[in-house]
Amino acid sequence: METYKLYINGEWVNSSTGKLLDVKNPSTDEVIAKVQSASEADVEMAVDAARDSFDSGVWSRLPPGDRSNILLKIADLLEKNQKEFIKLETENSGKSVKQVSGYDIPYTIDNIRFIAGACRTLEGKAMAEYVADGTSAIRREPIGAVGVITPWNYPLMMVIWRAFPAIATGNSVVVKPASYTPLTTLKLAELVENAGVPAGVFNVITGPGSSVGEQMARSNKLDMIAFTGSTEVGKRLSDLGSSTLKKVSLELGGKAPFIVFEDANIDAAVESAIVGGMVNNGQDCANSTRYYIQEKVFDRFVQRLKERIRQIKIGDPENPDTDMGPLISEAQRTRVEGYIKKGIEEGGRLISGGDRPKINGHEHGYYIDPALIYTENESSAIVKEEIFGPVFTILKFRDYDDVIRRSNDVTYGLGSSVWTSDITTAMRATRDLRFGTVWVNEHVVVPSEMPWAGYKQSGHGASLSPYSLEEFTYIKHVYFDITGKVRKDWYDQIFKG
Repeated sequence: METYKLYINGEWVNSSTGKLLDVKNPSTDEVIAKVQSASEADVEMAVDAARDSFDSGVWSRLPPGDRSNILLKIADLLEKNQKEFIKLETENSGKSVKQVSGYDIPYTIDNIRFIAGACRTLEGKAMAEYVADGTSAIRREPIGAVGVITPWNYPLMMVIWRAFPAIATGNSVVVKPASYTPLTTLKLAELVENAGVPAGVFNVITGPGSSVGEQMARSNKLDMIAFTGSTEVGKRLSDLGSSTLKKVSLELGGKAPFIVFEDANIDAAVESAIVGGMVNNGQDCANSTRYYIQEKVFDRFVQRLKERIRQIKIGDPENPDTDMGPLISEAQRTRVEGYIKKGIEEGGRLISGGDRPKINGHEHGYYIDPALIYTENESSAIVKEEIFGPVFTILKFRDYDDVIRRSNDVTYGLGSSVWTSDITTAMRATRDLRFGTVWVNEHVVVPSEMPWAGYKQSGHGASLSPYSLEEFTYIKHVYFDITGKVRKDWYDQIFKG
């Protein structure tokens, strides 16, 4: 069993207290590694390293092309070592190896390469004479030292989404991965080091969010916090960060509606509904969690969905035939089961699933059968709140206005999808749905070139796309006098002399 160290200022160090945390395999409940539990002094040391490296200009003043080349080396190293990362991510997160190997890692490599290219092409307003006496220009400059706090559902990918746009634009970072899933982030630090990123630019510390994360949010040496996770924690970090007026970028929860009109391709919609509901074992902020089905096709859709859910193969994540592994923890499984119970208590009807399957050799894993629930209670917790598990909540709707109103009637606004063969309906829905992403006849597709951003309590700021790099920059107006005059005409308005 490996014991991992903190990565601070280019060195691997133990916590000053010597305290360690267990890291478990959620499919077996076995401890697979130990990591450091960073103390207050450790956090301060990592923050100082980021602050000093930024202020020195060793990274921030490099030309974008130089930073880009180093990021491309990291992508190459990740591609070369992907087998190790696939094994580690599968074992630590419990997601299926076919998702990790076929999607997570290749997509993450593409994310890095896109970010590396995008940092060379940041745009701004054209330099011009907006007043007669001078020329104005815009500079985009890095914000400074940034604290990055990442979630457990996409451990490696979310570090890239949040930390790499920051370092690509010249910032230095302190990364705190989720305590459940820190291993691939720590391995990534080895690649960062080997690629030639200067000491102090990329630091990784592990430990509880309630202490480490909150200390980062309070620190007056960090200029920004970039967080992906729950809305509740995002609100807490915003409150703490307000004491120093630091910028806070938040990608938070979701409650995606999946709207199927009667003219939709039902077979295609059902296939996407399965993927949208069980991707990442149901632990995805883009999950299709509210299935609004028009009355005329409701029975047909539900019957087909029920048949397909039964065909999901639940089991050992390391088995290539497995479709769905366990949830991340016993606490998460209990939370999901609580929502299923509450949904029934609030008038819902359990159509199928919701049990704990018996998996040979994985009896202590945190498994749950995907649950299919029908409800007419629009106020039910399973309709309004983020469950973060494989719970398919099915509802009927009458017409366009009815479903758009109900779809928007949540505090979240991250992802959504609409299924129809009518272009007018599709175009109206993309306008009327109050979500940062609207998919038409698809769900959960986010190219590296497009932003992943939220409305309402799903946060603010963007991941991916060029907008994610702008997130980590200040804009500075630079003005050049072009007259050479001692006195300009407008001076008389202030001082005539």
